[in-house]
Amino acid sequence: MEKFKSNIDNKALEDLNFKITNGRLLDWGSDYNNDAGISFKKISYIIDYWKNQFSWKKEESNLNKFNQFIFTKDSVKTHFLHVKSTEENALPLLLIHGWPGSIFEFLDIIPLLINPEKNSLKGNQPFDLIIPTLPNVGFSFSPSQKPLSLQEISSHLIDLMNALGYKKYFIQGGDLGSFIASIMAVNAPKNISGVHLNMLPLPRGLDKEANNSEEAIYYEKLKHFMKFETGYQQIQGTKPFTLAHALNSSPVALCSYIAEKFYTWTDNDNDLFDKININTMLANISLYWFSGCIGASFWPYLMRHRSVDWPIDKNSPINVPMGYSEFPKEIFSPPITLASQFYKNIVLWSSHASGGHFAAMEKPRELAIDINKFVNKTQ
Repeated sequence: MEKFKSNIDNKALEDLNFKITNGRLLDWGSDYNNDAGISFKKISYIIDYWKNQFSWKKEESNLNKFNQFIFTKDSVKTHFLHVKSTEENALPLLLIHGWPGSIFEFLDIIPLLINPEKNSLKGNQPFDLIIPTLPNVGFSFSPSQKPLSLQEISSHLIDLMNALGYKKYFIQGGDLGSFIASIMAVNAPKNISGVHLNMLPLPRGLDKEANNSEEAIYYEKLKHFMKFETGYQQIQGTKPFTLAHALNSSPVALCSYIAEKFYTWTDNDNDLFDKININTMLANISLYWFSGCIGASFWPYLMRHRSVDWPIDKNSPINVPMGYSEFPKEIFSPPITLASQFYKNIVLWSSHASGGHFAAMEKPRELAIDINKFVNKTQ
């Protein structure tokens, strides 16, 4: 284990500012693009804020308040935060982000989990947090490092937890993190006390017959998602190098691509920054820019696209306790009748009136409370 602190040099900051300033945005089709990607108006606002108000150094300073390390095994390095509670009887919890996210997603929920008593969550279970940056993302990326599939990332994170001496721990994950958490639970069930998810990584076949009204509604929503919202999966899963070259050449392009997902996947009613902090989102995008990791972050999509097997399999179900937080603007939300075919020990199913895909950013308090309820039900 090596200690780590972020220190992006001034030349990189100046280069980013230069490229933002000289990036080209064209206003076209303004009357026709409400659902055709991020609008000129929205991206113009974000780019202007990035250039004139955002401070990487401030966000970097906030990040560097936490203990950070680099774990390396088999030439694969992983950057992670290791944040311990000051309260008694803390339990280890591995937090796993997804795409296009990063450790910055979790900054608001960290204090709620490590010191609930100090944050008006009296009686909640405190946690010691292990928060990795996924291999090949951000500070875990290097151009010479081999890209990893979800299965390989899962094995690597099991190795990380073993190296830290954690024989038993909980996992929380969303997006790709939900896949990784579930695969870990299958591969190391004796080490994992339970998995809490805010997205369910079930197969998305549309040739199934609905057994009830909830399943029928889900399949209709899934059809819409598969038709209108999976373009990014197709290109990331088929031609990731081509897309990566384009996005690595321009921060405006990278910001447009990632920011659109925050608009589309959050419960924002067209006012995104009323729901999430623009500085947090731009810190996340800046991390992708400085590290040059966007292409490598696509790799799990490429591997999944080329595999005949879905990562979650009924023949190898998840038997450890599972808890689920359902937020209405999640990109898809299978009902419990489908989830129970893959997760055989569901102990918590919590549905919320608002919130979306980036739960730790949008609804950190609600998510922290759900994690606490889930852990309590497993004890």
